Amino acid sequence: MKNLKHSKYKNTAILFEILVRKLTSESLTSDKSVTINIIKKYFGKNTELSKELQLYNSLIKEQIDSEAKALEFVRTCKTAHTQLNKSVLKRQRYNLVKEISENFAFINIWLTISFLHSNNYKTLASVYKIFEYAEADNPKQLFECKNEIVSHMLIKEVSEKPNVDKLMDVYKNQSTDTRLLAYKLMIDKFNKKYSGLNENQKNLLNKYITHVNDTERLKQYFGKVIPSIKKQLKEQVTKTTDKATKIKVDNLSKMLCNIETIKLVKESHVLTLLRYYDLITELKKANTWNHF
Repeated sequence: MKNLKHSKYKNTAILFEILVRKLTSESLTSDKSVTINIIKKYFGKNTELSKELQLYNSLIKEQIDSEAKALEFVRTCKTAHTQLNKSVLKRQRYNLVKEISENFAFINIWLTISFLHSNNYKTLASVYKIFEYAEADNPKQLFECKNEIVSHMLIKEVSEKPNVDKLMDVYKNQSTDTRLLAYKLMIDKFNKKYSGLNENQKNLLNKYITHVNDTERLKQYFGKVIPSIKKQLKEQVTKTTDKATKIKVDNLSKMLCNIETIKLVKESHVLTLLRYYDLITELKKANTWNHF
């Protein structure tokens, strides 16, 4: 029995959402022509991707008042999907991901952002699975996927406020002390989740994610942290007695000059700096141990 896996890189609705978010973020900061051209090329009239996107949207946006009707609608969309030209669809999707990767340096971050901000992510993943897999692959998992989609489609009571809105109303009505305590608890929970990262690494990731489209701000930030990393490496090297380690760290420190002169901050540069912070931590531990 197959374990049905969801791929964000192959989910047409998520890929389209990435382009829409990118287009929105570019509206005041840069030329939108590249993103618009990609959307027109792959989601223009009569492309297989546009047909598949319409089926995704049908299952995500349609509201139905009966579970039986909703289930029948899911079956209808599944049947319609089997009529798409699969070889053309696969080729178009592959070329789309390739163009996104070539034109936008932060595809992994954009996928993560789309995941975090999409209220429909679980449903989109379920739609992907019923489109990509046959009933015989894993009947139980596909049954659960259909239930997720049907539950999403059923008309909800509109009189009730969403849970998030209710919580925000309660939060706003609390005293300043209570709100500060709630905020502190949220921060503590975040820090616990990412306890494996040190403060420098958390700050780096936070800066990268919040300024993912602001190249100049990121370059300025890198211009500040790289000299600091060099300084910390130099301090640790002077405390190291092993000659081979000294040579390696000196060479690594010199390699930072290549990142200092970059014109576009990429995900790979962020990962490199995260590793440098790890190196500093390990050197500190080694030097502390050598003093005993």
